[in-house]
Amino acid sequence: MKRIATLLLIAVFALGSVSAAKADGIDLKVHGQWDFAFGWADNIVFSDNVAGRGDRDNDPFIARHRIRTQINFITSEYLQGVLMFEIGNLDWGRQAQGAALDADGVNVETKRAYLDWMIPNTPVSVRMGIQGLKLPSTPMGSPVFDADVAGVVVSSPITDWVSVTGFWIRPFDAYANDGSGHHYDDEVDAFGLVVPFKGKGWEFNPWGIYGFVGANSQIFNYLFSDKQGHYTMGVGPSTGADNAHTKVWWAGAHGKLDLFDPLVLNVEGIYGELRPAPYFATGPDWGTKGWYAAATLDYKLDWGIPGLLGWYASGDDKDAANDGKLGRLPVLGNDTGSFKPTSFGTSGKWAIDTDTVVTGTATGTWGVGLKLADMSFIEDLKHTIRVVYYEGTNSAKLVRKTGGAIPPFKYAVDGLYLTTKDSVIEVNFDHTYQVYENLTAVLELGWLHLSADDRTWHAKSNKDENSDAWKAQLIFQYKF
Repeated sequence: MKRIATLLLIAVFALGSVSAAKADGIDLKVHGQWDFAFGWADNIVFSDNVAGRGDRDNDPFIARHRIRTQINFITSEYLQGVLMFEIGNLDWGRQAQGAALDADGVNVETKRAYLDWMIPNTPVSVRMGIQGLKLPSTPMGSPVFDADVAGVVVSSPITDWVSVTGFWIRPFDAYANDGSGHHYDDEVDAFGLVVPFKGKGWEFNPWGIYGFVGANSQIFNYLFSDKQGHYTMGVGPSTGADNAHTKVWWAGAHGKLDLFDPLVLNVEGIYGELRPAPYFATGPDWGTKGWYAAATLDYKLDWGIPGLLGWYASGDDKDAANDGKLGRLPVLGNDTGSFKPTSFGTSGKWAIDTDTVVTGTATGTWGVGLKLADMSFIEDLKHTIRVVYYEGTNSAKLVRKTGGAIPPFKYAVDGLYLTTKDSVIEVNFDHTYQVYENLTAVLELGWLHLSADDRTWHAKSNKDENSDAWKAQLIFQYKF
């Protein structure tokens, strides 16, 4: 009943806003992205055996859709409110999502809700509320932060070639005042600064973030719990225990050089630390620190864009299970993955189909690849081919200490935990066709071969060694 009442209130609010728009001169603008996906996939979690029943690690066919609609309530060029609602992802036939027979699910979610305004008589813009925030990065995406988050973002130009953006965000407030007795010191507050420099043919975007991690914030649940929110093993940071007050910080920079257009170079470097958090119930004090570097080189031609890409991210050493000092870059806000050089093994899918089979963060891996993007020989039809090879940078000896099972140190958003003995080859062959101006049809074809070290991953119930995964996904996207 409470959910129904909530939806009715939303409807009343929307109708009231329309009436106000007519009376007070508020301009309403509606934007949307509606995605529908139909796809086949196999072996996407690389599990060879589930309770003795053979290779049954995933449904071979999915049909799902997601509806995103944004409304801008514009008073003037200096003031507007923005609401974005989302329905989905809805897997067809799933009763819990309201997509089964007779539907009737309460599945409207708030995606974004913020106020966007200018400080009077200044060039300073302010956004406050739940909004999308992304750090500067190469086209492969930011491994540290790209998500919707509640906070305040303030931006202003300084000169013609430099500007500044500062922000405060609160990604976690674990208990609030829910009577649990843990509502004190349960937040993660992060403060960031981005100072973009831009000249003719070049960009340089340094940035930094410093955060306070509360004793009851449960940030380790976000980092290390599995996709169902459960912590799976007894070795490693105990997400069931409260971590003591600690700090986290990152420093990074992104550069872009297109002075020699059509040749475009992007480079990026990041270092970050989540300081050890003492007073766990058992085990050592856990923390992580690491670095990441990446580059892309593209050459724009009339018929397509050939390019090179590569990255390297530090990994965990063999003693991490004993001393609690992980060697990977910490992650603050990665949603379902924001590292996206490919459309199958990483998070570069077109919309809502299958991806992030290997990693959504790049941490603990390195890779190199070739691509031919946006090839077009027929009007409105484009093709992209990628071939990428990547390996792990995590110690194989660390995994052997856990008996070959997937370590608890794997970030929740990553599909696999790769060691220096493991490698992956991935091939994408993706196609887009512009059916109408606002309707795009996409066919994504992906194949991935995992070569996992048998000596390291001897618990075969957790790894299907030297195995292939594939997908064929058809997506329709209506955008307005």
